[in-house]
Amino acid sequence: MEHIRAIPGVVSVAARNGSLWAEGPFLDVEAMAGAMDALGIRLGTVTAIPLSEDGETTVIYHYIDEYEVINFKTATRNGVLASLAASVRPASWAEREIKDLFAVDFPGHPNLVPLLRPEGFEPGMLRAAMCAPAAMTRSPVSPLARK
Repeated sequence: MEHIRAIPGVVSVAARNGSLWAEGPFLDVEAMAGAMDALGIRLGTVTAIPLSEDGETTVIYHYIDEYEVINFKTATRNGVLASLAASVRPASWAEREIKDLFAVDFPGHPNLVPLLRPEGFEPGMLRAAMCAPAAMTRSPVSPLARK
């Protein structure tokens, strides 16, 4: 766990639900990627959660080794997070997807062309929908249900 705490920007590390969670709002993602590579731990995927329609996005890097999953949770700063695509190949598609869906910019990405976004749609096509409060709807009632 000390090798994770030593990564610049990590403020806490905790074991939860059988995996490690490292958090840092100002995580140096390039240093994180270098440290994980030095340990021989590979990136599994990257997920994102928009915090607000006009705000920042939580980004979680999921690293997997033979014995554990290590998750690094950080947030964009002014809608930007450094790209790992040039040095960590699995990050390329995930960053393109996150750009399409949530309008996160990844400077340094070698090919940030749309992956999912149809032509004519602006980046961030799901941000507003995911940040809007969920509408409460009445549960459907089966015609066979008795009252």
